[in-house]
Amino acid sequence: MKSRFNPILLTIIVIGLCFASWLTYERYQVEKHNNTVELAMDYESVRRMAYWEGYSTKDLLKAFKAAGLTTLVVYDTTLERLNERQDIVAVSGMDLLNQKQFSESSGIFKPLLVSGKIIPQAVYIAANEESETFQEMITDLYNRYGRERVSVIAGDTVIVEVKGKYTATSDEDALEQKPGLLQAPLGLSTKELKEIKDAGFLAIVRTQNFAPSSRAGIDTMFNRIAQSGATVTEYLPTGKDVMGYPDNVYYMGRKLSDYRVRLGLPEHFTQLQFTPFNGLVNLAEQVNYNAVRVYTIDRLENRKIPMPEGLRRWALADEERNIRVNYIRPFMQPQEGNDIVELNLDYVNKIATNVKARGYTLAAAGVFEQLGTEGKLPFKPYFPDRYMFIPLAFAIMAAAMMYFGMIFDISIKKQILMTFVLGLVASLTIVLSRGLMTRQILAFCSAVFFPVLSMGVIMELWKANKDAVLGNMSILFKAIWQLALAVTLAFIGATFIAAILGDSRFFLEIDIYRGVKLTFITPVVLVSLLYLKTFDVFGEGSSKLSIPQQIMKVTDIKLSYAHLLGLGALLFVAYVFVGRSGHTAGMAVPALEIKLRLFLEQVMYARPREKEFLIGHPAFFMAVLAFYKGAPKLWQMLLTIGGTIGVASLVQTFTHMRTPAIMSYIRGIDGYFLGAIIGTIAFLVVVFLLPYAKEWKRRYLINE
Repeated sequence: MKSRFNPILLTIIVIGLCFASWLTYERYQVEKHNNTVELAMDYESVRRMAYWEGYSTKDLLKAFKAAGLTTLVVYDTTLERLNERQDIVAVSGMDLLNQKQFSESSGIFKPLLVSGKIIPQAVYIAANEESETFQEMITDLYNRYGRERVSVIAGDTVIVEVKGKYTATSDEDALEQKPGLLQAPLGLSTKELKEIKDAGFLAIVRTQNFAPSSRAGIDTMFNRIAQSGATVTEYLPTGKDVMGYPDNVYYMGRKLSDYRVRLGLPEHFTQLQFTPFNGLVNLAEQVNYNAVRVYTIDRLENRKIPMPEGLRRWALADEERNIRVNYIRPFMQPQEGNDIVELNLDYVNKIATNVKARGYTLAAAGVFEQLGTEGKLPFKPYFPDRYMFIPLAFAIMAAAMMYFGMIFDISIKKQILMTFVLGLVASLTIVLSRGLMTRQILAFCSAVFFPVLSMGVIMELWKANKDAVLGNMSILFKAIWQLALAVTLAFIGATFIAAILGDSRFFLEIDIYRGVKLTFITPVVLVSLLYLKTFDVFGEGSSKLSIPQQIMKVTDIKLSYAHLLGLGALLFVAYVFVGRSGHTAGMAVPALEIKLRLFLEQVMYARPREKEFLIGHPAFFMAVLAFYKGAPKLWQMLLTIGGTIGVASLVQTFTHMRTPAIMSYIRGIDGYFLGAIIGTIAFLVVVFLLPYAKEWKRRYLINE
C-alpha cells in the first residue's frame, strides 16, 4: 500500500479536501437560502379562459390566486387585443375603401372617407373614447415604427394611420414572416399591469426588443412599470433578442438593477442551459447575475400530455435543477370530463401543494446571493474567494500524479515536483485571471482520477487477500463494505467538483461543465491500465511489463465464443453508458425505464442513476465474487471495469452544477443502497447457479 500511495501526496489531498469540504458547505448554505418559488401563468391566457367559459376575469384571477398562483406574465399589448377589449377600433385601409364590414364604425372614419386620403396598405385606428391606453398606443407605434410610418390625423376624432401589412400571419408562416400590424407587439399596457396589481399578483414582463435598438423603448417600459405600481419580479426575454440588443444592453441592465427587476433565464427544452436569446449572457453579466432559472413545458408538448404527466415535472424541476419560476402553460382542451377552468385550477393547486411539500415557499423567486447579503443592495452573487481554490488545485494534481506514478513507476520525488509545478500553474491562472478553463480541467481531473484511485484502493485490498479462502457469505459481506469504501472515496472527487465549480455562473448554467462523454470513457480506460499493472492478467510477472507491452498481449488473446459473448455484453453496456449520457442522446428511453424512474422519484428523496444501481454496483459485486472464487483474470478485469462505471457515474453527477450539492450526495447514497440490494440478489443467484454451470461445463468437455 505504502509503495503505491505516496504519503506526501495523500497529505496534500487531505488538506485540499478540507478546503473543498468547507467550500461545499458554504455552497450548501447558499443553495439552502434560495428557497422561494414563483408559480406564474400568462395574464392573457387567464383572460381568454374567462372569456371562453363565461367567467369574469376578476373572479377567475381571484380563484387562481386562491389555488396558489403567485405571478402573472404580461406581454406587449397588440392592436388585436386592444380591439378585442374595445379600447380602440382598428380597420385596414382596404376595408374602409370597400365599405363592407364597418357599417357602425364607418361614422368614426367618415371624415377620412370624405377626404379620399386612404392608403389601402395601412391601418387606421381610432379610440372609442379618449384614454390613457390610446395615448400609450400612439407612443408605442412611434417607438416601433417611427414617424415615417405613423401619422396622427387630427379632427373631431383623432385617427392614427400606420403604413404596413394588416392581415394576420397564419400559424404555418409565423416563424417565417413578420406578423401583421394587428398582432405586432406594441408595449406594456399600464392598464393590464394595474389589473395584475389590484388582483394581488406579482408580475413578470415579456416585452420584445425594438428594431433598431432604442433607449426610448426601454424607458417607456420602465415608466409604465412605475406608473402602474405593480411589483415586477422578473424580465423574461421574448422574440430573438433581449431588450436593448445590440447597442443598449448595458442600459437595459442598469435599468433592471435600478428597478430591482431580476433577469429570467428560460431553460432550454433539452434541460441544458437556456433558450438562446441574442445578448442574454451579456445582460446577465450587466445585472451581476441577479437572475433566476425559469422552466416551462414546451408549447407543442403541453398540447399532447395529460395533466398528471405535467404535474410531476414541476416540484422535481425546482428541487433537481434550481428552477425558481414555474411558468405554467394552461391546458386549453378539457381532460377527463373537466372543463378548462376546473382542470387548470386543480393543476395549479396541485403544483402549489407539491412545491410546498418539498420545503419551498411560494413568493418572489429566490436568487443565489453571497451569504449575509440577502436582499441588500447592491446585489452580490455567490463567488467563492479565489485563493480558496489553491489547495484544491494542488490536491487534484496530487491525485493525478499518484495515478501516473502507479502506472509508469515515476519516482516519489518526481511525483511531488510535478504536483508542485502543475499546482502552481493552475493556482496562478485562477488567481490572476478568471481561470475558467483551468477550473474546468481541474473538475475533469477530479471526475476522472478519484473514481479510478478509489478502485485502485479496492484492487490493493484484493491483492493483499489474494490467497484467502472465504465462504460465500463472507465474500458477500466483503462486497458490501468494499463497495461502500469505493463510494466513500469517490465522494472525495465529487466534493472537489462541487467546490471548484461552485459559483453563480455555474448554478445558472451560464457556464457549464464540458466533456461529459469523455468523463464517462476515461475512468474505464484508466482502470483497465491500472488493473493490468496490479495483477498478472497474462501470466506470472505480466504486471511488470510496460503498458505498450501489455496492450500487445491483449491483441494476442485467442477469442472463444465465451469471450465474444462477454465482449458483446460489454459493448452493449458501453453503448448504453455513453450513448445515454448528456442531453442530446439519440437513444430512446424505454417505457419500462420511464415507469421505474417515476416509481423511484416517489419512493426516494433523490432518484439514483441507472448506470450506478443497474450496471456499476452489481458489476462490482460480481467482480468481488470473481476475484475470491478465482475466476479467469480477464473476466475479473472486465467485471472490475464494469464496477468502475458505478463510482465514475457517482462523481460525474456532481458536474451538473444546477443540482444542489446535498441532493447529489443523497443521490449517490441512494444509488449505493439500491445497487447493493440488486448486487446482493445478483450475487446470490450466481452463487446458486455456479455449481450447475460447472457441472454443465464438465459434461460438455467430456462429450467433446
